[in-house]
Amino acid sequence: MKLLLYGITFCWFAALPACSNAVDPAAVKHRLIHNNDGTEILGNNWFGQRPLTLDDVNRYVDMIANSQVTTFMICSGSDFFYYRSKYGRIMGDDKNGKLDCGKNTALYNTLRRFYRNAMVLDKQGTDIIEATLKRAKEKKLEAFITYRMNDLHFADTSVDCPLRYCEFWKEHPQYWTNDTTLNGWNARRALDFAHPEVREYKLNIIKEQLEKYGALTDGYELDFMRFIVYFKKDEAEKNAPLITELVQAVKNIADSVGKLHNKKILLTARIPATISDCQKKGLDVQEWVKRGWLDFITLGVHWRGEPAMPVAEFKKQLGFEIPVYASLDDGTYNPREVYSHGMYRGMDSHALAQGAAGSYLFNYFFTAYNETGQKLKPEEGTLVCRTIAPELLQELGSPETLRKRNKVYMLSDGATSYDLTPNGPLPLLIQQKAEAGIFVGDDVNTEQPQEVILFIRTNTKDSFSVSINDQLLRNSNADYPRLYDKLRGMNDHQKVTAFIVPAEAIVSGNNKIAFSSPANGLVVQRIELALKYGPVEECGYF
Repeated sequence: MKLLLYGITFCWFAALPACSNAVDPAAVKHRLIHNNDGTEILGNNWFGQRPLTLDDVNRYVDMIANSQVTTFMICSGSDFFYYRSKYGRIMGDDKNGKLDCGKNTALYNTLRRFYRNAMVLDKQGTDIIEATLKRAKEKKLEAFITYRMNDLHFADTSVDCPLRYCEFWKEHPQYWTNDTTLNGWNARRALDFAHPEVREYKLNIIKEQLEKYGALTDGYELDFMRFIVYFKKDEAEKNAPLITELVQAVKNIADSVGKLHNKKILLTARIPATISDCQKKGLDVQEWVKRGWLDFITLGVHWRGEPAMPVAEFKKQLGFEIPVYASLDDGTYNPREVYSHGMYRGMDSHALAQGAAGSYLFNYFFTAYNETGQKLKPEEGTLVCRTIAPELLQELGSPETLRKRNKVYMLSDGATSYDLTPNGPLPLLIQQKAEAGIFVGDDVNTEQPQEVILFIRTNTKDSFSVSINDQLLRNSNADYPRLYDKLRGMNDHQKVTAFIVPAEAIVSGNNKIAFSSPANGLVVQRIELALKYGPVEECGYF
């Protein structure tokens, strides 16, 4: 059958702006989107993994309500399900003991906890998708379902856990890419969308969800970033029309279901951050937008975040007017580090100043915050807090609430996955001279920070000089790398230097950083620019 036949609580800071209310979804232009992957709820991690209750589910939504967040997205479980589906098992269903995880008892117990909690809700005639969508609407939030188009968590044969493998994937290895040239975790075991059976299977799931939850949902997201593998490496571009046909079919279903409920169901997609990366993955985003099938799009990465999302360049290359949002993932660098509060503010400010219509929080889990007793505190001996916290939801998403808040602007260190292209020049070899640029979203021309610090990590301890916007930096502070927690993941050969930058030397927008060194083989590995507006107690942790 051809795919196209589917035609049918409280505010955390009183001093910040009043809590927002959602408006007509079709009219929304600005958003702060919160994506919940569902397992945090099914595991009931916030509440110490106790048996889940409907009140607990409501509290997960309440933790992001009454903040800058406008839009709640709940993941539907991908090829496993958080509800009773015609197309597979609920996550953690061991078929009455017939499936196990061998010696991996920890994984087995986790999956079984998900299932038991899903059954608690099932006995009450609901599930976490229905329950969270309802609660989001009660809290005046937009309510979306997000569907992971090819979630490779469930294609990991190394764990040898049949309980973790969905039947369709396990029974049809001939539908895997089976391409050893693909880079990325489990990429060669990803379902290959070149097979019509795979596309039909995915569309059936999407159709089931739109029809089941159409009365509750304001929109549906196709999350192509989880995971960004859809074809064999050398077949992706020529197979792009197959994904285009699939997107059109989803659009037809969303429109048909929306008419049944006398409303418009928005359709959106999370995609790579460059047009070239979209193309090489088989995603003809320009065609989708040209046809009017999408209401907005979100730029994403995979696993390691992109701290300098190229929103302006993407919009220019796209060539069509559509709201573009930027993912703020939960970690960066290699080895992977959790973003700090200052880093979140810097990424958000960068995206908004580049023309993003808003931001999108991915894997923004509060579990660690709960473990600290709901009290923010910095890393020992530093000014830096890395605990994902509800408080930041009162700042992120708006240039106004980011004003005069301590920030860290960063460049990608070049770490990547699934062959996505990092946005930046690092690692940068200094062959006598070299240049890089860093974008500042703050209006520093009218509101200068009290202090600006440029952190440079190099692969050796060799000397070098650096200037910013042609002003040579002469002063450094040996205590700042430790105080600002910039020594993580260091080896004995590397060095971090903290240069003091005259506040008047930086500008809003692009700032040119020039290096020179007589050393051979000196490589700049990280570039970070900290803007300090005041004490962390008043202006936020870095």
